Amino acid sequence: MIIMVAYEFFFSLVEILVAAVLVSLVLRKLHQPNLFAYIIAGILLGPLFIGNFDFTSLGIPFQLGIKSITTEIQLLSELGVAFLLFSIGIETSVKRLLQTGKPLIIGSILQVIGVIGITILLTNLTGLLSFESALFIGAIIAFSSTMIVVKLLADSKETNTLNGRIIISILLIQDFLVILLVPLLKNFSQILDPMFFAPILGKIVLLVLIAFLANKFLFPRLFNIAAKENELFFLSSISTALLFISVSFLLDIPISVGAFIGGLALSNLPYNTAIFSKIRALRDFFLTIFFVALGAGLSFQFGALPLVLMVIIVLLIFVLKPLVFFAVGLLSGYGSRLSLEMGVTLSQASEFGFVIATLGLSSQILSSDLFSFVVTVVAFSMIITPHLMNYSPRLANSATMRLNKWFNLSQVRLLNRRIDELRKLPESKKLEGHIVVIGAGIIGRRLAKKLKISNRVLLVDADPEVVKQGQDDNLPFVYGTSEDEELLDHLFLNNARLIVVTVPIHKEAISFVRAVKKAAPKSTVFCNANHFYDAQDFYESKVDYVSMTNILGINDLYKRIIEFKGKDKVFVNKKAKQAHLKYIGEEAKEELRYKKKLMA
Repeated sequence: MIIMVAYEFFFSLVEILVAAVLVSLVLRKLHQPNLFAYIIAGILLGPLFIGNFDFTSLGIPFQLGIKSITTEIQLLSELGVAFLLFSIGIETSVKRLLQTGKPLIIGSILQVIGVIGITILLTNLTGLLSFESALFIGAIIAFSSTMIVVKLLADSKETNTLNGRIIISILLIQDFLVILLVPLLKNFSQILDPMFFAPILGKIVLLVLIAFLANKFLFPRLFNIAAKENELFFLSSISTALLFISVSFLLDIPISVGAFIGGLALSNLPYNTAIFSKIRALRDFFLTIFFVALGAGLSFQFGALPLVLMVIIVLLIFVLKPLVFFAVGLLSGYGSRLSLEMGVTLSQASEFGFVIATLGLSSQILSSDLFSFVVTVVAFSMIITPHLMNYSPRLANSATMRLNKWFNLSQVRLLNRRIDELRKLPESKKLEGHIVVIGAGIIGRRLAKKLKISNRVLLVDADPEVVKQGQDDNLPFVYGTSEDEELLDHLFLNNARLIVVTVPIHKEAISFVRAVKKAAPKSTVFCNANHFYDAQDFYESKVDYVSMTNILGINDLYKRIIEFKGKDKVFVNKKAKQAHLKYIGEEAKEELRYKKKLMA
């Protein structure tokens, strides 16, 4: 019997992975994200399709499809969420999180309370739901998906943009709030007990203390030794995640929370990037199972619900929630465009919504019809998130331009104070015949330093930490993205002598080129490319000149190889070599100093 159960689990796992691969291959032709493909694969495997048929009559010794989510599959799904939050913790700086400011922290808390409160007003006071049911629905709607949003931000390399940092900060604050809320909903009858929260907070404090002590005394020594052997390093990384997951399980707090705290314990180690790369494949494996299982759990049986209630729930998620986030962003000082983009990005419901919905169903607070509808809407909100995030910059920019025609919010200092700190633009009279360098990484920053000797230079970058560090170094840095038309107007591109785009990510670089050519069609644009097809793409976008620094380096190396006769090693001028080494040493020190400040 035990062997048969093990075989059934094995074949279910095989079906999940094979279906995920096949559907992904098909939908990739339609340019659909993998996340969407995984959920579709789950729907096809689930009780709505393959899982509804009995294949044992055909002589197949095991069930094809997924009739129901087994405890084994559910565990692997939860590990997907846990490993995602572990990886988030590794990349999270507590110092940076606190630097988001009190307005954003308070605003995030008020957003959750506000959405829950409005949900109760619209569904309970109108008689559509009981207070308990309305509270559960509000809790499901209020939180956004850390797992999906952070994965999409990481895939598009936007975690270090200002928008990415704000969104991740909000999601982390929400994750801490849901830690308190889930036990509260699980023990709803104890809501008025003042001692109810004490044990929960005590467990969290204990886990944080364990993480602090491990970070101080254990992990530095462990990973210093493990780093010398690739296999040991991998095992140390995985075992750290599993250890904190196990401790959180024993303390009866969500394992995703324990995993996040475990990731934080590794975040300030010099090996944190390597640890992240080691666990990434395993994280993606578990996440695939999570999304397929999510699709398999959809039933679409909610015909008995009042149409008014269904419309209200949909409007709460896709209209009210983005508007609340928009208000939070504005009051936190991030301006209308960024706040709108944030609202669109965070409009979906959270993976914790499934946990809360299951609690509501098991405690009979939510009916089966209401449970089915809410789970379907939550899943749908997750499915469309990649598309919303893809178009959110353009939607936010277009909406901002129209909004400014009626209410020019960009002129209100209070609502734009955070953006203004990153946009200390020179006076307009100084922006004449200047050079704009877009992308202030290694190439852009060094290029600007050389150009600044005899030119007026202005640097633009989408990473707020890079901008702040550049301003501290007395370089003329401003924050900006390719979608921000307001910024492009303030750069006086038509008056610029030259625009140089050195953004390392080609997608963002080409977006900047197109935005610049739209704002200033006659401007001269130079770019840097890493690949020949990127260079071709730039030229097709009417760039005037494309440099390929890596190809220049190859040509220089080739020249040195040809010069080398193989008879002696003294074929380079010693004085020139010493001067080169001195230059490299000075630049390396400056680069390390810059890197350390960014990581602080």
